[in-house]
Amino acid sequence: MGLVVTAAAEAAIGWVVQSILGNFFTGQMQVWTREVGLSQEVEELETEMRSMQMVLAAAESSKIDNRPLAESLDELKELLYDAEDVMDELDYYRLQQHIEVPNITLREVLCLHLLHLTSSE
Repeated sequence: MGLVVTAAAEAAIGWVVQSILGNFFTGQMQVWTREVGLSQEVEELETEMRSMQMVLAAAESSKIDNRPLAESLDELKELLYDAEDVMDELDYYRLQQHIEVPNITLREVLCLHLLHLTSSE
C-alpha cells in the first residue's frame, strides 16, 4: 500500500513557506539582517526554503510507494517548521532591538532635558 501526500498537508506546508517568505523577508527584515551581519545566511535560508517548497509541491497528491522517500518528505516538512521557528526568533530579536533603541534614545533625551533644567535653575 502506497503513502499519499494529501492536498491538505501540502496546502498547509505551502502556507507555512509563503508565510515565512512573505512576512519575514520584508524590506525591514532585509535591512535588519544586513545591519546585524546575517543577510547572506538569511538569503541562503530563503533559497533552501523555496527549493523545499518545490520538492514538496512536486510530491503533492502523489502516491509514494517508497517508504524512505515518504519519511524524507516528512523530515523535510519538519525542517520547514524548524525554519519557521528560526525566522520567528529572528523577527522577535529584530522587534526587540527596534523597541529598545528608541527607549535608549528617549532616556538620553530625558537625561539631557533634566540636565538642562537643573543647570538653568
